[in-house]
Amino acid sequence: MIYPAENMTLKDGRQCAIRSAEPEDAPRMTRYMKIMLGETPFLLRTPEEFTITEEREAEILAGRRDDPRSLMLVAEVDGEIAACADVQSHGAQSRRFHRAELGISVRKDYWRLGIGSAMMERLIAFARQAAFEQIELTVESKNYRALPLYHKYGFVIYGTRPHGLKYPDGSYDNDYLMIKML
Repeated sequence: MIYPAENMTLKDGRQCAIRSAEPEDAPRMTRYMKIMLGETPFLLRTPEEFTITEEREAEILAGRRDDPRSLMLVAEVDGEIAACADVQSHGAQSRRFHRAELGISVRKDYWRLGIGSAMMERLIAFARQAAFEQIELTVESKNYRALPLYHKYGFVIYGTRPHGLKYPDGSYDNDYLMIKML
């Protein structure tokens, strides 16, 4: 789905454009992913495990853009991708067609500036317009920055997956399964 650029003023006064991710964003998206994956332990991959080429990323972005039930947004500040968020169908099967999955990440330099909230509002509005009935996400139980954001937008925990992530030091974190009914 194509989402036209919308400008907003961040809490620090800088301008931010929120818009659809486009195939030509592939070089900046791959750079964003490598940086962002190194800034937080709460994502599934490490920077070393991110091996998607710019060409493959461009294909992924084109597919997401062309899918009427998928929206991938980027937040751009001073020419850099500061955040990425998406909502997409949980599956093509008719019995799962009512479910959407949501994901969001924000680079550390842009935390607490309002980008996450702005993106959540747009994704939830899109999910309603796309006739989804519920939005689901998974978050690590120790992700104390993300949990309040999800609660703010009406997501509730409906389950816990013990030992959802295992860290290099051998420790674990549980996953919370969250849902928002639309």
